[in-house]
Amino acid sequence: MRERIQQRLRGDAPPADSDAGSQAADNGLPFDYRVRVLVEIQEDPDELALAESQLTARGWPVREPKPGEYAPGEVTPSYVPRIVEVRLIGARDGAAQHALHQVMDLSYARELALHVRDAALIQHRPDPHITWKLHPKRVPTPRERLKEWLGIESGGTEEDPQPERVIRIPEDAPEADALAAAASHSPAWPPFDPLKHEVRPARINSAPPIALAHCLSAAAAVAIAYLAIRYLPIGGDSWWADMGVGLVLGIGGALSSRLVAGIVFIYRQSTALRAVLPWALPVVVPTAFAAIPQVGQSMYAGYLSAFDLSGEVSTGAWPDGLMAGAWVSAAFLYGLLAGIGASGWVYRTTARSGTAFGTAVLIGMYVGALTGWLLAAAVTDRAADSGENARAAVTEYKTPGAYYGLKANFTCVRPKEKDAPVYGGTLPADRPLLTFGPKGDRVSLWDPKTKRALSMRLEDASFVPAKSEHGKAVCPRTK
Repeated sequence: MRERIQQRLRGDAPPADSDAGSQAADNGLPFDYRVRVLVEIQEDPDELALAESQLTARGWPVREPKPGEYAPGEVTPSYVPRIVEVRLIGARDGAAQHALHQVMDLSYARELALHVRDAALIQHRPDPHITWKLHPKRVPTPRERLKEWLGIESGGTEEDPQPERVIRIPEDAPEADALAAAASHSPAWPPFDPLKHEVRPARINSAPPIALAHCLSAAAAVAIAYLAIRYLPIGGDSWWADMGVGLVLGIGGALSSRLVAGIVFIYRQSTALRAVLPWALPVVVPTAFAAIPQVGQSMYAGYLSAFDLSGEVSTGAWPDGLMAGAWVSAAFLYGLLAGIGASGWVYRTTARSGTAFGTAVLIGMYVGALTGWLLAAAVTDRAADSGENARAAVTEYKTPGAYYGLKANFTCVRPKEKDAPVYGGTLPADRPLLTFGPKGDRVSLWDPKTKRALSMRLEDASFVPAKSEHGKAVCPRTK
């Protein structure tokens, strides 16, 4: 490389090919904008080689300037000009200044004999062409008209295939030019036939109604899931209630299958997702088994909120917490995947309108995360409803059923001392209290009559299990 630079400095070698330099410096990373930065490097083979190697290592092509890109009289003596193409990701506004500072920072960091003189954003004139699309000349059937309005493309049949082709011509050109362009060449079979085909302006940059239909189907699936979580009766008392449950679940399942197809479409479209998912799943699954029981604490908190005992009771074992947290996690995951699945269908139906794949998926993830949060909140609300039902049974001194390992029992408290410290009120001696078991050296109680939560130390009282008489808990008589 040093010998080539010495030849270029002496003028013995032809100027470098800018296209070849761009390909050599291209590191394959994505970019949004390009900025041409005029720099001057000390006219020394070693300094020139070092500067060019450092710039190209960043993926910035370096070439000699063309006539008109610099003023020879403004170049510092003993320096040579070079054009550096800086490729950036980010906003368009301020790109030139950002590129200039990036080159300056690299020069300072590497102690390069390089001065930055100018930076300009590379811009191009707008494309002056419009798009025409080929259509059959025959009168379309009502079904074909509906498909066209919905944005569903029809490629014909195997016996009568229709060409899937669009043509770009100058925006002021007449329809005759579009026909001439279509007839002059045919990139793929079937060819253009002027007796069967015609051209008309294509519908570009407009989302078809089918995209809205997919969004509405995703919203309907989420709404059905929300209603099922909050109000779905489990084990109805009549056959029509069971049929209603089955109908709701069937409709939700049908809509969910469409969302799954959208997720599969995103998986097939994203190369990065196909590369990351095989090794990410084995990492996520063990972490989920450790995190999901912690998520299940929200279910217990919602249930115990009816008794004002949230955080005061030892919850169920790890398998029970895993089952409780699985409902919350599944609700959030369903909402998230519903948003992503809808974005997959939106992109699939509007990609020809210029919809960016990353933008569609990102919006779908944000909307899905919000939807998942709402569904997870519905699960905790359902847990609070279960707590209210249990509280109604407890007020009648009936023992409620277990809730994901959380078991309640009636007990009669016998203080060891008359003035035993009790937090929240006084202990009744003639009626049982509800308890979910001790936590550490304390036990939390709930009085069904006063509807107040109590707490005391285990060592300050003895606890006698309540008896059941006529289906209600009572304290045994003391002698």
